[in-house]
Amino acid sequence: MAASQYDFNIEQGSSFRMTVVYKDANNNPIDIRGWCARIIWTTNTGEVSTFTTENSDPSLYNFIILDDNSGTIKFELPANVTNSYNFSSAKYDFELQSDDDHYTDGGKYIIRILYGNITILKRYSKSSTLLECTV
Repeated sequence: MAASQYDFNIEQGSSFRMTVVYKDANNNPIDIRGWCARIIWTTNTGEVSTFTTENSDPSLYNFIILDDNSGTIKFELPANVTNSYNFSSAKYDFELQSDDDHYTDGGKYIIRILYGNITILKRYSKSSTLLECTV
């Protein structure tokens, strides 16, 4: 199945969350437990960033595949990370890698599920500090 184009915005200085459910042609979730995921983007300034489910530092980003058969993948960026973005747009690819080989000696099965454009919605009043409320 060919990858789908999905363009989205990230608001500078705001927390970002994207949830994707990987489904088959009949709209049924695909069990991707044990798989890994990766998003790679290249900004309009030429910077390349890679985000994977192998990340061990959640202060930078959170990228998880839910441990059920729902086919759900969550990608999250904290506000302090998006606040630091100085680019205005990027092009990205979103890939999945299976936990087993595609065929004998063929390596893991890798599929691009999404691609597209990211637009950073710049803040009017960019602050070096984030909102910190005590409740």
